[in-house]
Amino acid sequence: MDSLEHGDHRHRASAKCYAWASFLVWTVIIFLLVFGIGFFAFVKSNLPEIKVHRLDVYKFNVTKPTNKDKNKNKNDAQVTIDVRIMVNVTNSNKRMTLVYGELNAEMKIEGFSLPKVRLDGFRQKAMRTNDLKIRPQEMRFKMNDDDDDVKQLNLTADHHEMVLSLKMNGKIQFWFKGQVVISNLHFKVSCDGVEQSQIDQALAHVCNVKLGFLR
Repeated sequence: MDSLEHGDHRHRASAKCYAWASFLVWTVIIFLLVFGIGFFAFVKSNLPEIKVHRLDVYKFNVTKPTNKDKNKNKNDAQVTIDVRIMVNVTNSNKRMTLVYGELNAEMKIEGFSLPKVRLDGFRQKAMRTNDLKIRPQEMRFKMNDDDDDVKQLNLTADHHEMVLSLKMNGKIQFWFKGQVVISNLHFKVSCDGVEQSQIDQALAHVCNVKLGFLR
C-alpha cells in the first residue's frame, strides 16, 4: 500500500509540474503575441506619410528614324526621357524623431524603366516635412517603329497624361529624447498609377508605406 500511495503521489506531482510548465509556456506565448501585435500596430501607425506631389517632365520625345536611318534600323524608333520627381515625406508623430537610412528608388514611366536612384539618408524631427528630389539620368530607349504606338506616346506626352510608378525601400529608426527606441526596420513605399494630369492639378498622390521584413 505504501508503495502504491508513494507512486500515486509522484504521479500527481509530475502532473502538477507539467500543468504549471504548460501554463508558463502558454503565458509566455500569449505575452509575446500581445507584445508583437502592439509593437506592429505602434510602428505601422507611426510610419511616415509619403506623397508624390510633382512630376516635372523635361523631355519625353519619340523620334522615328529618318529615311537614311531606316536602311540600317528598319523597326527602331528612339524614346528620350528626362524627368524629375518630387516626393513629400511627413513625420506626423508628435514625439518621435525618424531617422532614415539610404533609400533606393525604382521608377517606370509609361512602362519604360528608368535608372535606379539612391537617396542619402536623413533625420526628421517630429511633425516635420521633407521634400525628396528624385532625378534619374536621362535615358534613351529603342522601340518598335509602329506608327500607332509612336503617335499614342506623343499624344500622351503632349496632353500630360503619362503614368508613373515609383518604388522605394530602405531602413528607418525611431528616436525618443535622443535615444534610439526601434532600430533598422525595413520599410517599403509603393506609388502605383501616379497620373501626371492629377499631379499638374496639385493633387498629390498618396503612396502606400508598409514594413518590409525582407528587403
